[in-house]
Amino acid sequence: MDNQSTRILSEIIQRRRTRKPAQFSKTPPPIELITELIDIARHAPNHHRTEPARFYLLNQEKIRQLGKLFGETLTGDGKDPVLVEKGSRKTMEWGEAPGILLVTCKTDKSSGLVRKNPAVIEEDYATCSCICQNLLLLLESENIATKWSTGAVWEHSNFANTIGIQDPENERVVGIIFYGYSEQLVPERSLSPLDQHLKTY
Repeated sequence: MDNQSTRILSEIIQRRRTRKPAQFSKTPPPIELITELIDIARHAPNHHRTEPARFYLLNQEKIRQLGKLFGETLTGDGKDPVLVEKGSRKTMEWGEAPGILLVTCKTDKSSGLVRKNPAVIEEDYATCSCICQNLLLLLESENIATKWSTGAVWEHSNFANTIGIQDPENERVVGIIFYGYSEQLVPERSLSPLDQHLKTY
């Protein structure tokens, strides 16, 4: 690779790793920077130009509420002490995170577009996944650590109301993105040889 921009992008892609939110600095990154990066990340492949991504940038009170909901989701009926302990631990870990962004995918399933082409539902989800990856790389370029979580807090009956999901019937959570400054070192990840996954003609 002779192009400097390609080398820089390659380094960011390979450097980004999931880091533990419990080890993030308590000082959150500037909200102005986060919103700017979200706006940039939205430039992703999007068939039919549906712009399906919705973003919920939580303040500290909402983060604490989300942590409480996840703890309750894990605890269940409270009869399993292992789950009770795990729920208590996750309530604290999530509730003390310096920054959380919820990304949802909104697709109106009753629309004429979806009735004509049901594949739009998955195409929209793919767009939102691309946006999440764009955002993770942009955050990494600013030395902001991330974790893309799919912890099913949205299964809690009070989730949509607590977060203020605008259209619960048509939005599904794509990612819960934890972000913050971190000094945590993570090992390099080695992948299996490309020829095990690539067929050339």
